[in-house]
Amino acid sequence: MTFINGVLLGSVGALASVLGIILFFRWVMTLDATLDQTVVQSGLPLGELLRDMCIFTALSGVALAAFWGELRMRPWRVGADWLLAVSLAGVAVYFFAEPAARPRDLGVLGVAAVAGMLIYGAASSLGLLARLSRWLGD
Repeated sequence: MTFINGVLLGSVGALASVLGIILFFRWVMTLDATLDQTVVQSGLPLGELLRDMCIFTALSGVALAAFWGELRMRPWRVGADWLLAVSLAGVAVYFFAEPAARPRDLGVLGVAAVAGMLIYGAASSLGLLARLSRWLGD
């Protein structure tokens, strides 16, 4: 799980960094009129670039928490992994769902995430997860 979290951390962190670099160069190119203005005058919408950079920066923060929890074997690592999985699904829904259906799909994802968390908590408190772990030889 640490490896998967590290790969996710590197990927979303790189994406957030690249979006930040694009925003930086777009800002720098507006300061000097002698520079080539193709980036500034292109179809790169500033608001959407900033929104996407914020989304992937937040996702990289969640991935960092999950990676750190797995690396140091913290007791909260399962919750961080769950939050990372739900966040990744939320980002996928946000970018790939139809804009009109996006609120409904994100709401369904939220309800499913809470239901999964409750099922995990119930299975953990009943000792089913410990039994499953022993059965799997973990």
